[in-house]
Amino acid sequence: MANTSYSSNIHAAKTPGGTHGQHQLTNHHHSTVTVPASFVTTDTLNMGYLPPGAVVFGLTLKAATQLDSNGTPTLTLNVGVAGTPQQFMAASALVGRAAGASFDTTMTAAGRLYKNTSGQKQVITVTAQANAATGVAGTLELDLDYFIEDQVATGP
Repeated sequence: MANTSYSSNIHAAKTPGGTHGQHQLTNHHHSTVTVPASFVTTDTLNMGYLPPGAVVFGLTLKAATQLDSNGTPTLTLNVGVAGTPQQFMAASALVGRAAGASFDTTMTAAGRLYKNTSGQKQVITVTAQANAATGVAGTLELDLDYFIEDQVATGP
């Protein structure tokens, strides 16, 4: 059965408005979520929202502790948006596999300077590409950096 866990940012709906006047201002989205030991590939961690017109230029995914304690860990993680789970990070083997804190800043080519042109806010997700060999509950943090690009309207 698929499970969905939510960052507090989802419930508080924290997202900049993306309105006129925010053009080219850097925004920093920070969210944390508790990862259950039973986290598997069919589960989704909803980390917050990417507003319309947002252009992503950086991210960091960090585990505060080990999420796969097996001697031969297999956990790999994706970061994306609903419908495109690997938009920003694909199958990271650097997060949650070692004892202590670990992080990854590697972005996919498609994710760097990705622009949300949907006209709607998009849910930012973390999913497992491969299950943990021995899952351990813990905490994931996501830092996503972006700016809002003004929407260009056509004249009359």
